[in-house]
Amino acid sequence: MMAVTAAWRNQFGWRMRARLKIIPSIWLRLDLFTPQWGYVLRSVLAAALALGIGFVCQVEMPYSAASTVLLVANASQGAVLAKGFWRVAGTLVGGIVAILLMGLFAQTPALFLLAFGLWLGLCTGGAMIFRHFRASGTAVAGYTIGLATYGSLEHPDTSLEHALGRIATVVLGVVCLAVVAALSSARVSPSRFHAGFARLIGAVGRVMTTKLSGEARRDMAPAVGLVPELFALDDLLELASAESAEVALRAGAVREGMAALLAGLVGATAWSSTGPLHPIIERAASRVRQAVDTASEALNSIDGVEQARASIAAARHDLQALVVEAESLEGAEKLDVPIQLDRMIELAEDYEAALVGLARLRSGRRGARRSYRFHRDWRAGLDNGLRSFLAIVLGGAFWIATAWPDGSLMLLVLAPYCALLAMAGNPAAGAVEFVKGTVVAVPASFICAFIVLPQIDGFPLLIVALAPFWIAGLYATTKPKFAAASLAYLVAFNTLVGAANPMTYNFAAWCNQVCGWLAGVIVTLLCFRIILPRNPGKEAGRIAGKIRDDVLAIARRDGRWDRHAWEHLQHHRLSRIALALKGDPARQRLMMEDGLAGIHAGRALLRIRNTLRQNHFPATALSLTLAVLADSKSWSLAPAEAANTLRAIAELLLSANSGDPSAQGPVHQVAVALADLSSLIGAHPGFFALAESA
Repeated sequence: MMAVTAAWRNQFGWRMRARLKIIPSIWLRLDLFTPQWGYVLRSVLAAALALGIGFVCQVEMPYSAASTVLLVANASQGAVLAKGFWRVAGTLVGGIVAILLMGLFAQTPALFLLAFGLWLGLCTGGAMIFRHFRASGTAVAGYTIGLATYGSLEHPDTSLEHALGRIATVVLGVVCLAVVAALSSARVSPSRFHAGFARLIGAVGRVMTTKLSGEARRDMAPAVGLVPELFALDDLLELASAESAEVALRAGAVREGMAALLAGLVGATAWSSTGPLHPIIERAASRVRQAVDTASEALNSIDGVEQARASIAAARHDLQALVVEAESLEGAEKLDVPIQLDRMIELAEDYEAALVGLARLRSGRRGARRSYRFHRDWRAGLDNGLRSFLAIVLGGAFWIATAWPDGSLMLLVLAPYCALLAMAGNPAAGAVEFVKGTVVAVPASFICAFIVLPQIDGFPLLIVALAPFWIAGLYATTKPKFAAASLAYLVAFNTLVGAANPMTYNFAAWCNQVCGWLAGVIVTLLCFRIILPRNPGKEAGRIAGKIRDDVLAIARRDGRWDRHAWEHLQHHRLSRIALALKGDPARQRLMMEDGLAGIHAGRALLRIRNTLRQNHFPATALSLTLAVLADSKSWSLAPAEAANTLRAIAELLLSANSGDPSAQGPVHQVAVALADLSSLIGAHPGFFALAESA
């Protein structure tokens, strides 16, 4: 018996020691000093501060201030400041509109819901047009109507009180989070932007050298993958500008360098031909590769930007000498070689301009500022706005028809989710994540509200009880896979628990709230799958059609075009195509190649337009060139015939002006650009045959 007992004790002791050994490893993985845990703990502290001040000031629904903190919370101080500012601005605008609507339609719920739907649809559509946190601020202005009037629809006399209470809780949450973030977090976005800009300059340089060396000439994957990264860098510039006044002052000059870097990346994609290169092109490619390699090595040092610029400038000067040599060629080489030289010179100019942008960021020189445009998808804005309008109207009609006491909660959930998910890349998938997060929040809120909270008393213990649930959700937001679900969980949990002073524990009311919240997220999912569902392929085709239309606009309309500004808009469209077709790599690759070809066609047309403005351009050649440009509409009707016509016109220009030395230079440039345009249209007939503004 004693032997059996001893054996059991040994076995039990071994198991306990094994379990105790796990504790240090778990603790080591739970490093509370990592940036992720710093963000989580700051957010919990700010939420507790907002909730406490809400109790002291006796604001209506103090837990809403904590919810604002959890929604605005971000690891970046710049994101906290920018998101907070635009959230407050949107809430102020939405609160004012809510007061006006309640004053006009308090006695007619149907008209109020119609006006609410129209305002939400307008703001949802606007959110698709604006960029960065301005978009989220516009969405907030739309759905604040429901939040500001929640609880006052049955009692219109309290509408002003509810609206002001909503504004107060949002301002309280934003201010608490901003103060905590400012006191406990570092401003890291400027340094991250510096490092990211330098890294992407090096990455584009590697794409250039790979293309120019003849390796993987048809492999577009590296260039295609860098386009969205470069526009993500623009988002980081927005955060750095919010954190640093110096970066904000130089943002325009820096954005010029980023636009030039995108142009250089696109220029590198032109090297997709196979076979041996002409000796002149081989020398030019070798010279550019050498300069880019030297620049990349110089960028590794702190003060190497000027050295890198000097290397690229010297290479560009050498390429100009090769252009003079290429003018003496005969036959087909007289057109084909200068085309490649022109592209290579543009490549060097763009890479040098990117280095200038990096130098201005580091030196403090602001430089001139261009006006850059971004793609605004008005059709997507119309579709999303109409969907939000129909969702509110249909949801409101169901509420009125059924006389459901908690139907207003369904609208309170439906409005923000329709507006916010419209800005997501895959709204239907995001709605599924919101459903998952809400489903998890239901049992969590029950445990907290009916098992934990009745056992405690006092604000410190309240925070101790709420903190684990907040921490779990906040930590999940640091994982991209669970970010959307965790945000839905945090908002639903906070609202369903409804921490107030004094607390009331009404199980029936909680069940009604759960039904309203679940109905809201489920109806949101149905809206995105049934009402005007998003079609990524059609969206990408529409954007590609805009690129093609802008290319043809250069041919049809004379004017002074800024190449970098024009290309920047097309680059943004390329990034939108890449994001829209992320789930279809084969089609993404095809449409990106077509879009890049369109940009190169635009470059050729810009070279023609710039050359035609020269005073000594021959009148006969001018009229012939303008005639072929005016006929650009036929390029999309018969691309193959258009390619042959452009090539024939290029050869005719060269032969007709071969005896005039003063005209040979500009006419040769136009002929080369027409031949370049001919090859692009012939290689990508499907792109140029797109239905206009498809």
